[in-house]
Amino acid sequence: MPPSELDDHWLYQCDGIVVDPSAHLLERDGRAQPVEPKVYTVLLTLLRQAGKVVDKDTLLDAAWGHRCVTPGVLSHAISQLRRALGDSALHPRYIATVHTIGYRFIGEVHRRSRHTPVPTEPSPGGRVRWHRGHLLSNFSFRLATR
Repeated sequence: MPPSELDDHWLYQCDGIVVDPSAHLLERDGRAQPVEPKVYTVLLTLLRQAGKVVDKDTLLDAAWGHRCVTPGVLSHAISQLRRALGDSALHPRYIATVHTIGYRFIGEVHRRSRHTPVPTEPSPGGRVRWHRGHLLSNFSFRLATR
């Protein structure tokens, strides 16, 4: 079964980051983070092999196929991902550079079924953040007491 079919059943979570491959969704702290499709493919490739070094050729092939592209395209994609994830090249929390070889997703990744609701998380100020299935909608409200 191709990786895209496998991903239809999963959400990837790491800290406040949620990635839903079937909806092409990247959220950070409940806010959508738009990234280009090729950049998103690089992210998914790293998430699928979290903790392992993924070489540059593998990432280039996953996102750009057998086209002739320069390694600078991958560097630009990693920069966009770091920005979207709130990460830093100097002090990485999510994407570490393995010099001359490739990159490694170093955050603790949890895979959850798309069909299992994620537990409700209370947040400051009496707000509640709801995540249900793959819709990942945020509804904020205050509880009124009488």
